Amino acid sequence: MKRLNQLFLGIVILANFAILPVSQAADPDVSESAAKAKAMFDKAIALIEKEGIFKALYDFNTNKEAYVDGSNHMMVVTEDGVVFAYSIDPGLIGVNLSTVKSEEPESAIEYSFQDALADMEKAGDKVTEIKWKWMNPVTNELQLKQAYIKRVDDPKADLRVTFYVGAAYFVPLEGK
Repeated sequence: MKRLNQLFLGIVILANFAILPVSQAADPDVSESAAKAKAMFDKAIALIEKEGIFKALYDFNTNKEAYVDGSNHMMVVTEDGVVFAYSIDPGLIGVNLSTVKSEEPESAIEYSFQDALADMEKAGDKVTEIKWKWMNPVTNELQLKQAYIKRVDDPKADLRVTFYVGAAYFVPLEGK
């Protein structure tokens, strides 16, 4: 936690919000997941605005009923890529996603976390959309994970904090 005080803390909660191919856009299951992720996103933003990021981090990590719905989930990552909250798989807390590499070429992350961070920084406080392949912890299958990310500043935090807020869901890969 010593580094925490040295960082200009950027927190990312990835929200998967579809950039869907036509065949997937018409899929009612995908549309329902997107709607649930959006509702989860709105709930997370409201919690952060009311209680601050630190209370939200605690809730994302402990309140599975509110922040896990099937494979939809909340995720919080620092600007350096270190996971602070991952509601669907707490085992990822402390992992640096910017260094995650796949050993299988077909399961490689198509869009690096460094690219995502750069896009988030460029977007300022506008919503930015990203997508990449990631293992779905519910189905244990490689799937397309899509996200929209929005930067929100937390005036309640003792540290100077910039973070990005959203909720995640998965889209089956075409041909599977």
